[in-house]
Amino acid sequence: MKRRIPWIGTAVLAALVLTAVAAQADMGPRRMTLPVENLAKETYLVGKPGQFTFALAYEYEILEDALQGSETYPNLQNMFTSNNTFAFETIYGISKNISFSAIIPFRQIQNTSVADSMVLLGLSEQTPHFFNYERGSRGLGDIVLMSYFRTDFSSLLRFGDEYYPSSPDDYDNYYGDEGDTYAGKRQGPALALALGVRLPTGKNDQTDDFGTRLPDDLQLGAGTMDPIVGLLYFQRMFRFGWGLSTLFRMSSQENIYHYEWGKEFTGSAYLSYRLSRSLEWNNQVNLTLLGRDTYEGRAVANTGAKILMFAPSLIYDGPGGVSLQATAQIPLYRDFNEIQLTSDYIINLRTAFNLH
Repeated sequence: MKRRIPWIGTAVLAALVLTAVAAQADMGPRRMTLPVENLAKETYLVGKPGQFTFALAYEYEILEDALQGSETYPNLQNMFTSNNTFAFETIYGISKNISFSAIIPFRQIQNTSVADSMVLLGLSEQTPHFFNYERGSRGLGDIVLMSYFRTDFSSLLRFGDEYYPSSPDDYDNYYGDEGDTYAGKRQGPALALALGVRLPTGKNDQTDDFGTRLPDDLQLGAGTMDPIVGLLYFQRMFRFGWGLSTLFRMSSQENIYHYEWGKEFTGSAYLSYRLSRSLEWNNQVNLTLLGRDTYEGRAVANTGAKILMFAPSLIYDGPGGVSLQATAQIPLYRDFNEIQLTSDYIINLRTAFNLH
């Protein structure tokens, strides 16, 4: 009988640990779902008729800091979630003022709780490895389809047909023979209406090793078809470019598990500066407002937030219409409903090339 006691004690301890993990699991990550770093730029608006643009993008984020409102909160289970997203993007220009885009994401989500049984008992801060609780999902996410309808006011302001070069191939026309002046070259203010939809292509029935369905924030997709509408403004003058944008994702309905993601609003402002023919520095600020999620019509705790991010980026425009972009998103202000996990930074990498 004495030999059974340690096994019984271990089993009871494991049950306590898993119970505590489950209790804190609802603290999981609630993150923005629109790829705002791409959708909020005029990249999708300036195209040539019949031109295809293809891009590969990567985003990395690790959520490990717990916040209650804007204040730090103890992360008792040392829970953290890593998000890796690879996205294939394509843009097609119907005309100078109309373009369509598709973003096809592939996501890898890994959530780990390093459950410290000794901490639960108040005896030690050592974390037994065998109490690690890991779960996650990987695969195709929700595809985003967008259309952009642009109105250019250059002629009204007598900017004529002057333009800003879209690649180094255009700089001979832009700079002239000397290639050392920006004088007189401007792109007038333009507005664009953005209409789109987020398709329910990502699975939302993923389970853990015990066959239990993962929380909705760890699923690959939302399970609903959500419309997206936005308005974008941008302008360039000499070495500078600036713009404003708004994007709003409406929540259409509950998914088959009676879960409905909250509405999402993003407002962005950016200022860019052309360092040379090939390099451009861009500073962007993104404000994201996330509404509360609901389950069977009732508000879900630990959802909804106000997030302000600063996103500096460096863009390299190479020959042949090839471009490279590196972006770091850094939080300036965060206010979460109840307790949620968040990250100190997000890394974005993107390369694109044009096919005429």
